[in-house]
Amino acid sequence: MHQRTPSHSYRIPVSAPPPQPSHLHLGGTASTNPPAAATPAPRPRKRHTSDDDPLLGMDALGSGGGARSSSSSHDAAGWITSRLGGRPALKRWMLIALGVSASYALLHAATSTSPSASTTTTTTTLGVASWWSGKTKGGRDPDQDDLDDWLQPPRVDRTALEKLRLLEIHYGADEDDEEGEEAGQGGTGAALVAGDEADSARLERGGGGGGDGGTRVKGNENGRAAAGAPGQLLAATDAPPLVAEIPEFVKPDPLAPPAPERIPADILDRRVCGAVDGDSCRFLVPAWLGEQETKAQQHLYQLGLLALALNRTLVLPNVAKSRLGTCYKNPFSFYYSPTSLSDLGIPTISQEEFIDWTMRRDASPSAQVVTMGNAKSDYSLGAIEIDSAADPSLVPSKPTRNLCLRAPRTRLDFSGHSPLAIYPPEGYHKSEAGRLGFGEKVITTLRSRKVVSKSSRLSGSTQAKAAAPPPDVLAFNYELRFPILSPAVSSAFAAPTLPEPLPFSHFSYADVWNSLGEQLVDRLAPFVAIHWRTETLLPANLAPCGQSLINKLLELKRQYPSLRNVYLATDYPIESLDPTLGPASQPGEEAVAHSGTFAKVVTPQHHTAMRRFLRDFKKRAKGQLRLTTFAREQAELAAEADSVLPPALAQRLVELTTPLLRRPASSDSKARSLALAEPVTASEAILSLAKVDSGLYGILDKLVAMRAELFVTGVPGVGSSTVGACAKLSSFTNQLIAAREDRIAAGEEGLWNTVEHFALSGK
Repeated sequence: MHQRTPSHSYRIPVSAPPPQPSHLHLGGTASTNPPAAATPAPRPRKRHTSDDDPLLGMDALGSGGGARSSSSSHDAAGWITSRLGGRPALKRWMLIALGVSASYALLHAATSTSPSASTTTTTTTLGVASWWSGKTKGGRDPDQDDLDDWLQPPRVDRTALEKLRLLEIHYGADEDDEEGEEAGQGGTGAALVAGDEADSARLERGGGGGGDGGTRVKGNENGRAAAGAPGQLLAATDAPPLVAEIPEFVKPDPLAPPAPERIPADILDRRVCGAVDGDSCRFLVPAWLGEQETKAQQHLYQLGLLALALNRTLVLPNVAKSRLGTCYKNPFSFYYSPTSLSDLGIPTISQEEFIDWTMRRDASPSAQVVTMGNAKSDYSLGAIEIDSAADPSLVPSKPTRNLCLRAPRTRLDFSGHSPLAIYPPEGYHKSEAGRLGFGEKVITTLRSRKVVSKSSRLSGSTQAKAAAPPPDVLAFNYELRFPILSPAVSSAFAAPTLPEPLPFSHFSYADVWNSLGEQLVDRLAPFVAIHWRTETLLPANLAPCGQSLINKLLELKRQYPSLRNVYLATDYPIESLDPTLGPASQPGEEAVAHSGTFAKVVTPQHHTAMRRFLRDFKKRAKGQLRLTTFAREQAELAAEADSVLPPALAQRLVELTTPLLRRPASSDSKARSLALAEPVTASEAILSLAKVDSGLYGILDKLVAMRAELFVTGVPGVGSSTVGACAKLSSFTNQLIAAREDRIAAGEEGLWNTVEHFALSGK
């Protein structure tokens, strides 16, 4: 049966929760220290002796009164005749009716409490400074805080009760009492009323006696049924459960591979990550990264340093559309060299190998979602949030964001740990000391036994939670934009046997794209490559910047007479204005930008400025320079692919694109086999690159520009400002400049400059 513990969320800082009546418990025993202000439950009218009342005697003895059952019927008949007959009978019946009516009214008032009050979640908060220093805001010892947290009377989370009610539909709400009792003792929706203090509660709720002197109300629906219909508890529990939702039927995939053979955890962990002495593999999964491919490389490196400091292995995420994350279809090696991070000293495993580990391991690996978000104004000193009311497999602040790590994709078990969110202090990024200081606190937080204990959802005592092991897998939702770790900081926390990792350098791209880029460079040389990113530029700057760019190109032509081609890489869809630069948009379709973060529909000012640029370029260049783009070179190369491409490169392109372009319309295995039996040609493969993955255009633009004899880009604005700028400050451009500097430093011939700039002044 699914086990749940009370909902406790830890945030920055709030007052202690108000006390609640102590007779309600979430999977525990009755409280021995009720609040002084609580009103004691009314007790039944006291009888003179239990022998005079056979029903009271049965309640006291429970199931142990079998020895006296032979004479009880005669005594009961005598008691009924003497007590409920005669002249005082009417008065006694009126008192009984009055008592039942009062009890019903009290129960009705108790169950009609405002929803806002009943759904309040118990919240405790610790600031970053106080949390990491080991003291709370009031100066109390953290251990005492833990004790106070668990001694506070629990609050009933009604949303959790509703979830439990839905769970009971699938896990047997109408099963026998023995199975239901096990569920009730561990579930949030169980209420235990124990001892002599529960006598009147049993009468009011309609429950019978017996057992250990306690009545368990299972789930929220049964509890309301018992309270609303005295004497009908048995009928309510025997009734079929209310069907709130019909489970969806998932049709088995006939093409799905058979389930892999399960392997004992210790054997598989030793094979996958070298775990010994009973240790298990520990992984850090970059499930979602907040920026596009170029900056995502830096974020992945930061998570690699964090994994090293936590003694975990980094999982290399999948890729697609210039993004990195676990939901994408192509493996990491589709974009990059698979050794990009291990060459920097960071242990890694592919996402495919990681998923295979989760599927083959006999014991499901435990997992926890960790969010690292941007600073919040409410948390000026930063914050750590543990949300025990949220779905453990989702990002609490973004429940619609899918991390693609739940079943049936993996066998990760998120149920044992609440999601964890870490927010940096305001202004942490303004200095290197602030960034690295925050990074150290992140490491100590994720290594803290207190955080593991607080986030544990395992049933049991505080001591049991404190002994709970950390999750096997940390799945990161990473939204930070600035680096917080250095190799030195990471190495200080890492195992002493591991060498200090190397500083960040951009990842090497896959061999197939390097080879294709070299083919394009050979066709264009000698040429000048331009990266002109117009995103967020003032529209008024576009036209004068275009004139300045033409001036710069003519100046370079005079300086290098052999210069022939101008390769333009821009986020504006310039092919829509000049069909010779590549395939234009379909009739009736709006122009689509080349950048995923560019405006969804380009503005009229962009069209006007780019039309003027193309017109003036043709007029002033006078045929001395040829303007081209990747789309134009792609079409020309595809026309000659069978004769000019090296056989190994052509074969690799065919292997990458055939499964996507020859995908059958039906799931029939025969149709699939026939489709794959007819591979695409090399020409089709080159023309289909955008269909395979639109992010390949940006990668190939980089590979061409970093090998060009000359490179030109616009002058960026100061900071985030674009006033007076001809380009946006871009990590894409910075990567190109760094790559060209490295090539020149290595003595590579053929590069005539590192970078030239064009500006509004025309220089």
